[in-house]
Amino acid sequence: MSESVEQEDQIIRKLFNSDKQNRYLRNRSEDKDSRQAVFDRDTLFTLYDMMNRGDLDYLNGVVQAGKEGRVYWGVRKGKDVAVKLFYTTTSDFKKRLIYMTGDPRFSRVRKYGHGLIFEWVRKEYSNLRQAHDAGVTVPEPYFSIKNVLVMEFIGEGGVPAPTLEETTATRRDYANVIRQMKLLYTEARLVHADLSAYNIFKLRGRIILFDFGSAVDVRHPMSTEFLRRDVGNVNTFFAKRGIEIKPATEILETVGAE
Repeated sequence: MSESVEQEDQIIRKLFNSDKQNRYLRNRSEDKDSRQAVFDRDTLFTLYDMMNRGDLDYLNGVVQAGKEGRVYWGVRKGKDVAVKLFYTTTSDFKKRLIYMTGDPRFSRVRKYGHGLIFEWVRKEYSNLRQAHDAGVTVPEPYFSIKNVLVMEFIGEGGVPAPTLEETTATRRDYANVIRQMKLLYTEARLVHADLSAYNIFKLRGRIILFDFGSAVDVRHPMSTEFLRRDVGNVNTFFAKRGIEIKPATEILETVGAE
């Protein structure tokens, strides 16, 4: 084993607190490709620096995997956190430029390389912070560094809260989702732009929106189009669950877009 690989291996072991939760370590040989995709050398050293500064105690297992990256159950200062690690070798981020170009908060967007990915992570952090500070129910963001985003863990005991897709939807849930969309638009001045039952948590009756990377400022030239799509997704989901829905035009008026 080379010195470089051995050093990375030591960091992995420290990150995953092998004396406690070591599900990841037990499955490493079966998940080699995923390890290489998520834990490239730069990401490992970013996490290592975070641990040395006291910003992160250790990681446990994966709680969510997607096209952008993986979310891990982590511990920070003794408190559960969600640590979202974005892939640095994916081309999918280029397809997401539509959500950045035209947003006045991100006027100088890098269109390639790690710079684009880091900017996307910073955007998700900024969107979450903006929404949270405006009173929208979202995971509280703590900080972001390069391709790492650390935020509040929504769930209990390392088990993430179920999404709306995974639970029984009610009329009250529908009203709460519309209320959150209105708060997001009128107070945070944002449109989620990728809202669906898959990125809405339901925890003890509370509706919590998440996955804010695509969210745009209301001044974005396509913000109204994105909002109509969000409304359509929400209405389609609840209609399929047998919930009486409101016309899209009425919801848009309620939200304040028209």
